[in-house]
Amino acid sequence: MLCKLLAVKEKRRTGDEWLMKTKKKFLTILLVVCLVMAMIPMTVLAADGVKDSDTWDGSVATAFAGGTGAEEDPYQISSGAELAYLASTVNSGESYEDKYFVLTKDINLNGLSWTPIANSFSDVLFGGTDYSMFSGKFDGKGHTISNLTIGTESTPAEGDVFGLFGAADGKISNLNLNHVSINGVAKKVSGYAIGLAGGFAGSASGGIENCHVTELSINMTTPENGNAAAYWIGGLVGAFDGTQGIKECSVSGNINEASGKGSIGGLIGELGEASEISYSRADVSLDVEANARGGADVGGFIGKGNGNKNEETVIKNCYATGNVTGGSYSGGFAGSLWGLNIKNCYATGNVTQAVASMASFVGTDASAGYGYGSVKNCYSTGSVIGTAGYRYAFAMQDATERSEITNCYFADSNLEVKNAHEAAVAKSLTEMTTEEFTAALNADDKNNGWTFVEGRTPICGAEPADYSAVDAALESIPSDLTVYTDESVEGLNVATTSVVRGRVIARQAEVDEMAKAIEEAIAALEYKDADYSKVEEAIEKANGLNKEDYKDFTKVEEAINAVVRGKNIKEQAEVDEMAKAIEDAIAALEKKPAQAGSKTDQNTKTNTKTNTKTNPKADSSGIPKTGDHENAGLMLAMLYLSGAVIAGSVVIWKKKKYRA
Repeated sequence: MLCKLLAVKEKRRTGDEWLMKTKKKFLTILLVVCLVMAMIPMTVLAADGVKDSDTWDGSVATAFAGGTGAEEDPYQISSGAELAYLASTVNSGESYEDKYFVLTKDINLNGLSWTPIANSFSDVLFGGTDYSMFSGKFDGKGHTISNLTIGTESTPAEGDVFGLFGAADGKISNLNLNHVSINGVAKKVSGYAIGLAGGFAGSASGGIENCHVTELSINMTTPENGNAAAYWIGGLVGAFDGTQGIKECSVSGNINEASGKGSIGGLIGELGEASEISYSRADVSLDVEANARGGADVGGFIGKGNGNKNEETVIKNCYATGNVTGGSYSGGFAGSLWGLNIKNCYATGNVTQAVASMASFVGTDASAGYGYGSVKNCYSTGSVIGTAGYRYAFAMQDATERSEITNCYFADSNLEVKNAHEAAVAKSLTEMTTEEFTAALNADDKNNGWTFVEGRTPICGAEPADYSAVDAALESIPSDLTVYTDESVEGLNVATTSVVRGRVIARQAEVDEMAKAIEEAIAALEYKDADYSKVEEAIEKANGLNKEDYKDFTKVEEAINAVVRGKNIKEQAEVDEMAKAIEDAIAALEKKPAQAGSKTDQNTKTNTKTNTKTNPKADSSGIPKTGDHENAGLMLAMLYLSGAVIAGSVVIWKKKKYRA
């Protein structure tokens, strides 16, 4: 008997332990599920709500944000890490030839050390193959990359190419750079100094369009005892050599060069043969060491040409406004003409203290006919200040044959340095602000692009377009677009996303069309239809009544007939009032008095009894019918109760089992 009791007790103890273990496992699983469920919204918040997601932390991604690289599905770059990934892959040998890229948001490189995309180039200059090149097409979509930093003043970077891109033969477009800092030393290769520096690229040949640099700071020098074989520095690009050209680009900032060597310009250092620059501008202060032996060509817009006479090497409708200090051969627009054909351009900066030759527009010319160029329909307003051996009012000209200077003008303040052989004509600044002067520059050809503006010297078309109408149109977009139809909102989205910033004033008509498109899209916005559901419910309720049962049903009918269809969401209150009018009319109905024993009374009793039996919300058992949404909570409660009963039954069964 004792053994039997002990066995039963042991069995109960074992059962109790099993129940406890089961409860613990169940609670553990439940806790894990709760934790996972709790983490889901937090994960979404972390993904969608991270601040400063466009600020680079120095890391390198392992892939782009999306895309396949096809023109219709370009690679997407949305962060500094992804931009660094592009640099890493190109510098490892991938050129991305015929691949397309788009920037999907602004990126702050955070002042961290940047390695150019394609950071090795010098070998190509010696006919080698050990170099990197970006050959894809990069569209910035109007976004801005800021705080690009290469080297520091105390520790300049050594290299052969400097810029966002080191070397690129693919097109770069619609991109802005803000606050670019480059401190570099040219690389010494086989005894030669090789250094190409620019905000966008050291070397480029695939075309640059609608790209802009602001707050530029470049400080460059060469190693000691290094001959400057390829030492070209520009605010946009060091050297450009390609038929696609540079269009509608601008730079503002400053460039300092400490060795007095190379070709240095506010926009570009050196332009290749048969290349073209149009509708671009430079507002760059240049300060270059005045080294007689260095031979630096320095210009407010371009350092020099390539030295080959070619009518297709053109700079047109461009201007420079920065001051030029130092250098060997310096000019307000170009340091040396050297094969360049410049037309419809102007320069306003002062030229100071060049060591060999200087002028308000072009500092020097080629020494032989194979390198001659031309200057046509241009003017300068800056002063020539200093003691250089050769000084000119507008451009270098002497008794020997030189590049052709036609229909060009300079400020009369430079008359004292005018050479007797110079073809350019002196004009006072007052004369330069007249319509007659503008007409003279156009030379009976409006395609030259000169435009008269009251109170200033003529503009050439490269000045920034006026976006005030676009901005006003954007400001007038309604703050709440949810009340409009999806189709009309989509039309507005198309108009706003079609706005392209950075256009020049020569394309002002296109900018005005952008504003007009937005205004028309706003005018075409259509309100969504008002919600008539309450009206329909009220009418359905009225239709369910037998008007013969009431003294006067007229008010209900009048309220229904007064419903006006086609109202929009802004008139929702009126629609709701229509519904209310019907409901109020129904509520005010008075039934006819029932006559005892009458047929009507009999029908009423019969209908009442029938309605009770056929109540759509419940049958005789009281169980809610399918589709009864009002009892959904009851059904849910019953399900929980059923589950609890089943669980309790299991526990009781287990206990009975162990008691047995």
